[in-house]
Amino acid sequence: MSSARWLRSIRVRAAGLAIVLVVLPILIFTILERADSDRRGLILAAVRDTGDAIAAALAPGLRELRPADIGQLDTALARFGVPDRSIKILLRPAAAGSDFFFVASQPALSPDQAQAERRQLLDLGILPDLASDCAARLLRQSGASTIDDGAQALVSVTAVQGTAGCWAVVIATSQRRILGAIEARPFWMREEVRLALAIYALMATLIAAIFAGVWVGLLRFRRLALMPQRDFAFADATDIPELAQLARAFDEMVHRLQVGAHMLRTAAEENAHALKGPIGTIRQLLALPELAPPGLAPPQAQALRGITTALDRLDGLVRSARHLDEAAADMLAPRLAPLDLSALVGGFIDTDRAMHPPPGTPIDAAIEPGVWVRAQDEMVETILETVMDNARGFSPADGRIEIRLARTGDVAELTIADEGPGVAQARLERIFERYHSLRPEGGGSNHFGIGLWLARQHARACGGDITATNHAPRGLALRITLPMAQAHATSR
Repeated sequence: MSSARWLRSIRVRAAGLAIVLVVLPILIFTILERADSDRRGLILAAVRDTGDAIAAALAPGLRELRPADIGQLDTALARFGVPDRSIKILLRPAAAGSDFFFVASQPALSPDQAQAERRQLLDLGILPDLASDCAARLLRQSGASTIDDGAQALVSVTAVQGTAGCWAVVIATSQRRILGAIEARPFWMREEVRLALAIYALMATLIAAIFAGVWVGLLRFRRLALMPQRDFAFADATDIPELAQLARAFDEMVHRLQVGAHMLRTAAEENAHALKGPIGTIRQLLALPELAPPGLAPPQAQALRGITTALDRLDGLVRSARHLDEAAADMLAPRLAPLDLSALVGGFIDTDRAMHPPPGTPIDAAIEPGVWVRAQDEMVETILETVMDNARGFSPADGRIEIRLARTGDVAELTIADEGPGVAQARLERIFERYHSLRPEGGGSNHFGIGLWLARQHARACGGDITATNHAPRGLALRITLPMAQAHATSR
């Protein structure tokens, strides 16, 4: 099979499509996962940058703010107030030890809430860090540092050293807002991603269904074509509209073959009958006593013998022509079925021995039992009769015929060898040509060089073949191969 034809195979294309369908989601998953990670980072960075910008905007006022003006902070914070964002300002007075306390918040907090959040900032280690170094600036990741019982995530904690002391600007964003922006769930659990996966799975299923439907339909056609007897049409074997058109074309082709085979058989019978009538009439006339008196001159007697011989040959040719037409009809529409070749060959050998008792040519047989083939029994019998007739015809008086039957892989191999003169290597293949005979002229009306040709055609119609080799130390071996029946095929 050429590379171009190999690439056109449905199996190869289906395998390639399957690889693409498997690799593509993995590749897309990797790309989306990386993009989602980058998106999360950008959103978190933007949230933190916003917090830093707010702290930077408040820093100049905090540096100059005096304790008596702390009430102005509520107005300053109101400018940056948005839903889901909280801004808290704590102060550690310069002369008041190391404790921070709330001075302002947006939105406003009750004393209990302020005390609770102050305690959380202490637990997180933020306020102690600021106490040791008021210049420290800390950023906290969402999920790692939260306040308000986890409802808010710290975005920015900035220290500002001012006249009144060390200011701490704490900015937090609602967890709900951050999660809504960055989708804390894995991206493959989002609704849009799940919808895309469902559409992809549906597409892959439809593609697989298309290939599977076509493949199953073709397998049904194959099984139907191999059935020995069919009581339904190809069109009945598929419900796929596109394959139904192909099935109807197959049915029409089979119908034409069956009609052609029937016409060939009918023509063979009619031609044989039409020719045998005149031949029989001539034979009867030649047999009349007055046409062959005792005192017939030698030239006339010789002419009559020649006419009789020619009629015998003509009669044989008519029978051969009929066999050829019938064989052509059988090959157009062979009726193949499982056949016990071991039993058939064994019975044939028993019959042949009974018909040719000693001193006839003996047969050495080695028949493997249980060898089943897929063939037509009449065709196989014709093959056996032809090959055995050929072997007996060329066997010497002291010769023997060997018959061997064995299975080799998924074929049955039947070998029939004689101890005759064999065939020149250059002419081995020619013995299967039609009307080619190695028998001497005048050898009778039963041999016209079509036996082995017809046997090979029968073998090929059954899916097998016949080949010839010279048999050591002498003789000719004809090797007949037939496909094993599917249920009985084995491999070695």
